[in-house]
Amino acid sequence: MIARLRATGTVRYMPRTTVFGAYDDGSFGAFERVSAHLAERPPGAPHEAFWRIRARRAVLAAGALERPIAFPDNDRPGVMLASAVRAYLHRYGVQAGRRVAVFANNDDGAHTARALSSAGIEVAALIDARPGAHSQGAGGSVPEGIPVFPGGRVIGTRGRLGLRSVTVETGGAIHRIEADCLAVAGGWNPNVHLSCHLNGRPKWDEGIMAFVPTPGAVPGLEAAGAVAGVFSTAGCLASGAEVAARALEALGARPPKLSLPVAGGGDAGSSPAPFWHVEGKGRAWVDFQNDVTVKDIALAVTENFRSVEHMKRYTTQGMATDQGKNSNVLALAVLAELTGRSIPETGTTTFRPPFTAVPLGAIGTHGRGAGFAPERRTTSDARARALGAPMVEAGLWFRPSWFPAPGETSWRESCDREVAMVREAVGVVDVSTLGKIDIQGPDAPAFLDFVYANRFSTLKPGRARYGIMLREDGHVMDDGTTACLGPGHFLMTTTTAAAGTVMRHLEFVLQGLRPDLDVRIASATEGWAQFAVAGPRAPELLDGLLDRPPGPGDLPFMGVFEASISGVPVRVFRISFSGEWGVEIAVGASHGAALFDLLLDRARALGGGPYGMEALNVLRIEKGFLTHAEMHGRTTAFDLGLERMIAADKDCIGKTMAAREGLVDPARERLVGLRAVDPAAQLLAGAFLFAEDARPVRENAQGYVTSAAWSPTVGRPIALGFLARGPERRGEILTMVDHLRGERARVEVVPPCFFDPEGGRARG
Repeated sequence: MIARLRATGTVRYMPRTTVFGAYDDGSFGAFERVSAHLAERPPGAPHEAFWRIRARRAVLAAGALERPIAFPDNDRPGVMLASAVRAYLHRYGVQAGRRVAVFANNDDGAHTARALSSAGIEVAALIDARPGAHSQGAGGSVPEGIPVFPGGRVIGTRGRLGLRSVTVETGGAIHRIEADCLAVAGGWNPNVHLSCHLNGRPKWDEGIMAFVPTPGAVPGLEAAGAVAGVFSTAGCLASGAEVAARALEALGARPPKLSLPVAGGGDAGSSPAPFWHVEGKGRAWVDFQNDVTVKDIALAVTENFRSVEHMKRYTTQGMATDQGKNSNVLALAVLAELTGRSIPETGTTTFRPPFTAVPLGAIGTHGRGAGFAPERRTTSDARARALGAPMVEAGLWFRPSWFPAPGETSWRESCDREVAMVREAVGVVDVSTLGKIDIQGPDAPAFLDFVYANRFSTLKPGRARYGIMLREDGHVMDDGTTACLGPGHFLMTTTTAAAGTVMRHLEFVLQGLRPDLDVRIASATEGWAQFAVAGPRAPELLDGLLDRPPGPGDLPFMGVFEASISGVPVRVFRISFSGEWGVEIAVGASHGAALFDLLLDRARALGGGPYGMEALNVLRIEKGFLTHAEMHGRTTAFDLGLERMIAADKDCIGKTMAAREGLVDPARERLVGLRAVDPAAQLLAGAFLFAEDARPVRENAQGYVTSAAWSPTVGRPIALGFLARGPERRGEILTMVDHLRGERARVEVVPPCFFDPEGGRARG
């Protein structure tokens, strides 16, 4: 049959593959053992493979697992499940013992006894917990000559290195039966796990004393065969054909007429009795992997851990590598009995993927290169690469580091030229990677007031405002500008690195902290290309670019202007991250490459051009602007010199915690500027700061450097950093030491802003 299916060319046959998880939208995870089982692996073949399978319809035919009965000393070697004894016999031709006893609470006991007897193996006894369950002789369920103990219970086992005998109690009489193997048949548990992975719960079937899948728990998935509670071969074949036909019909196909093979035998595990454990002296094991006994479950109930989830954690039942596949139902039954509830009332624990153990290496098999860190590229990426710009990764985005010009031999030459170009003429840089979150709704102003430390509800349409966001512990999460595009409509800009973090934070606030607010948010980062144009000649570049030039008062500093270029709508933001007169122009991403080329042509005509991340970093350090090098998760608004931005007349996330005494202590390490005393020195981020006459050891460290650069504007190395009582120590000379790179330099403590501290150039 398998060969015929493979020959069709339309069926993928995947041996040694386990579907371990069911997920949304008909998605399944599968783990395939490709070559790990081979003595010699073919060249290039992987050990294992992880598969994602999408299916509109799926048939669950996961079968069932036999469960044990708990009785004293049931962990002795030689005590086995009856299905395992039969598997050794029929599949491998191996007899599990020379003299086998069978202990059961269902018809599988007689089935096992018959199979062993037919193979010529001596059956020492059939102990069936059900009174009057069997007849012997011709036409009976048990072959003649096999001792039968109806209503019997195994109350103990003996044997030093393995099973030698079992002790049976029946009708008040005690029997000792010599046997080196005990086959235990306690019923069957359908493997319902996949049907419960979307938070579904199985339903209890009293007829088979087991849980079965709840129809519709996983959309498009239907159970067939033993997993649906059908245990005979003939029943499984019929169930599989019926379910497959329904799946085909749901897909619009006509199911073929099938002639099913003839299969004999009755239902395996039929007529089970609700018999779960035997009381008596000795430990009756329930979970063989985590050594959990009936007594452990009873102790959990005594300690009032009556919930199945609490019992599981108290005893660790079901928490081993099998995740309770062999013990869960038995443990539930014992717990139900001890608490006076039914098994359905007791309930089940939560089923979670994976169904079987899956190596992390298989799940992460694609986690290399772009598979581990997807490459995000801006609309100007192709042009930047064509201009020879080396690319650097920033928050998964690839951005140009610098744009080399003919004759330049080092990145410093290019960077210094680009900084001077922005300071003296005009430069263009792609800032599309900044996070952009569209916020709309009548309660949007109140929402912004709650997430930002400063007030945004007073922001007028056509204006933008700089803000800082605090975490719940009072530390700074992120900063950025938010523009009011109209009544109840705002566009928030975040740093590149924190775009995802801020989006998750806003979702949490709306869903968990302020569900009363009528606000909708959506990420718009990939929908817009955005370019910063900065420099004293930037107004000239803008002149004639827009279809309608801004009128007087249309584009003040921190203003927003809706415009168009050649009929294409754009947004113009009058903001600057360089300290120069500047704008940021946003356009739909499909027009981003064309706009970048247009801006470059106009900039070059004015003696300018593109600049990269290196120059951008130097420009912002010269102005004392912040990035996550300074907002690294351990700094507060007070540390950054932004404590006055926390509005006193409104509440916000983190406000109370930010006011804690320890977070506003003047002795804290606070933001300062650092200027090299020697222009030839090198300042390095990550270096520590020490008093000039102190030994450079950890105990004497007074601060650290977060950002450093050579400043062509200042004419020497400059840096930003944090220093204990920093603002009080301006003018002091310190020693910077980088132990890792072996660098040392004398630095002067100065204000964080090195260039145009009044801001006149940016404001125009």
